[in-house]
Amino acid sequence: MTVTVVSASGATLTRVGIAAAFEAEPDLRLVGAAASGAQALALLAAQQPDVVLLDLDLADGNGLTWGAEVRRSHPALGIVLLAARDDDLLLRALEAGISAFLPRTEELGAILAAVRHAAAAPGSFTAPDLAGALTRRRHSATVVSPREREVLNLLRDGLTVPQIAATLGLSESTVKTYLARIYDKLGVTGRDQAVATATDRGLLTA
Repeated sequence: MTVTVVSASGATLTRVGIAAAFEAEPDLRLVGAAASGAQALALLAAQQPDVVLLDLDLADGNGLTWGAEVRRSHPALGIVLLAARDDDLLLRALEAGISAFLPRTEELGAILAAVRHAAAAPGSFTAPDLAGALTRRRHSATVVSPREREVLNLLRDGLTVPQIAATLGLSESTVKTYLARIYDKLGVTGRDQAVATATDRGLLTA
């Protein structure tokens, strides 16, 4: 059986490289290439492919967001996401219902294998370092100190730095130090991201 594929990437070189790779694979057929999410949606409707090979960077947005939205309306579609090597992206892809996640630097054979996996089992998930990412995620829950958890909970509740300082009996500069440590540990740059990531990782108390 031939697997039909649509590729989507904002990078011309990526699209050209994918097209060249598929020419040598008799069981895979590229039926369209899109630069944007909008173009990819049009190709989905016109071609009804088995798999979308999706780059994180689209001309009009984020490939992971696009893939999550498309998954809700296309449960039988295989979706393969190419992105930077990043645990958070990998785990977000898992939660979004993506079929496979691979770093862009992965060998071509692994990418083609992921496309075949997505066609055969679109509802399952595969990634080269899935076990490692899950282990590191569990470990990250233990490296946040009890005081940092308190600060995170108060952030979640919407308190400002002065309010957190008053609640915990700390100086504002100390609270800012805790925030800097939290952001560094979670790999985020702001309070909204910190709360969202901490929630995803089960670091907040009810």
